[in-house]
Order: sequence, then structure tokens, then C-alpha cells
Amino acid sequence: LFKALKRFFRKGEFDCEDVVDYSSAYIENDLKPDKRSAFQAHLSKCGPCQAFVGTLSSTIGALGRLPGISAPSALKKSLLERIHREN
Repeated sequence: LFKALKRFFRKGEFDCEDVVDYSSAYIENDLKPDKRSAFQAHLSKCGPCQAFVGTLSSTIGALGRLPGISAPSALKKSLLERIHREN
């Protein structure tokens, strides 16, 4: 509730905390145009947030290029047994 009130009084402007909250959506082009504009306006004047979003975007890209691997079947079996025991 506090965040919503704070955002209301800032008239849609983003702050650094908002950038952290919305970075993934921004990178995935999943923000509505008004939020995207507010996000970009904040980025245009905040070097630390530019660095944060750039690093996050690079990290997501690098992780996406890693080859997929499967866990050994013994590990899968062990994990499933443990999950069943604890539930």
C-alpha cells in the first residue's frame, strides 16, 4: 500500500526501487507504454540504474546461451524421494 501511495504522489515517475521491480518486464518488452516511458525516463538520468539493467540484461542473455543439461537420474530419484518424504 505504501509503495502505491508513494507512486501516486510521484505522478507515475519511477525511482531506483521501481527500476529493480520492473527490470525483468522491461527487458522482456512486457511493460505497458506509460510504464515503459517512465522506466526509460528514469534510466536516462540514473547511471546506477543503467548499469543495473545492462548487467541484468547481459546476465539473462548469457544464461540463455548456456547448453541445457540434465541431472543424473540418481539425483532426480533422490530429490523426488526427499520431496515425497517431507510432504
